[in-house]
Amino acid sequence: MRKNYNKMIGSILFAALFFIGLSSCTKSKPTIEWIEIPGGAFTMGSPVTEEKRNPDEVQHQVTLNAFKMSKYEITVEQFKAFIEATGYKTDAEKGIGGFAGSVIWDGTKFEKKAGVSWKCDVLGNILSENDYNHPVIHLSWNDAFAFAEWMGCRLPTEAEWEYAARAGSVTPFNTGNCLNTDRANYNGTYPYIKCKKGINKANTMAVGSFQPNKWGLHDMHGNVGEWCSDLYGEYPTTQQIDPMGAVTGADHVYRGGSWRDNGLNCRSAARYNAYTTNRYDFLGIRLVAKN
Repeated sequence: MRKNYNKMIGSILFAALFFIGLSSCTKSKPTIEWIEIPGGAFTMGSPVTEEKRNPDEVQHQVTLNAFKMSKYEITVEQFKAFIEATGYKTDAEKGIGGFAGSVIWDGTKFEKKAGVSWKCDVLGNILSENDYNHPVIHLSWNDAFAFAEWMGCRLPTEAEWEYAARAGSVTPFNTGNCLNTDRANYNGTYPYIKCKKGINKANTMAVGSFQPNKWGLHDMHGNVGEWCSDLYGEYPTTQQIDPMGAVTGADHVYRGGSWRDNGLNCRSAARYNAYTTNRYDFLGIRLVAKN
């Protein structure tokens, strides 16, 4: 009888500890606010009439199934939860690529700066906790992918990103033909063609500081660039359904422009690429929920 009683108590304690551990694990993951993006078809890329467009923005038809995208860019606070829960070391901290640090913009040129990681601001200085609501930066694609996997999510495809950024628009920006600095954080001293000059904050801003686009997504233009899942490559010219990007390549796509970019680079169709282990002071994360 005593033996069975002890066994029963042991089972209860094990279940309780398991539940506590499970709850603790769940609590360690930050909450993501999701926006439901409706499925549909759109023309990806830019028309030849869009001024200063890049040659790799060839227009083609894309159809996408519905998906969920994070309302905001991932913050320092959210990424910190990942580090604390897993002990993960970023490529900047491990010294991948030949140096332990990140690349920063000093106002005139890019330079490598040692000791810089996700804990730092655009200049490579340690952030105040008051700024942990800013988007996390200094992350490689590998780091972004690892965070997404831990969250049970994924990085957006390039097609999903552009579709969501446009939110039904066909103009260079989801705000129209111009992007004002009261609607996005970018270097407004260099606006898009024939558009009004704005300000240059020369820094990231807290996520959600500006109005969202028509689908409820914040900072799809400016603040920080956002890694996509795709390898970079030429667009196909035929109609695509839920495209996943190039099959081979060494670089991944990032989108959206950033705090240091001019208006041209913040267009919905503008696409850029970087090596998988590269990290910069302008490049962060947005998530898509796995189906």
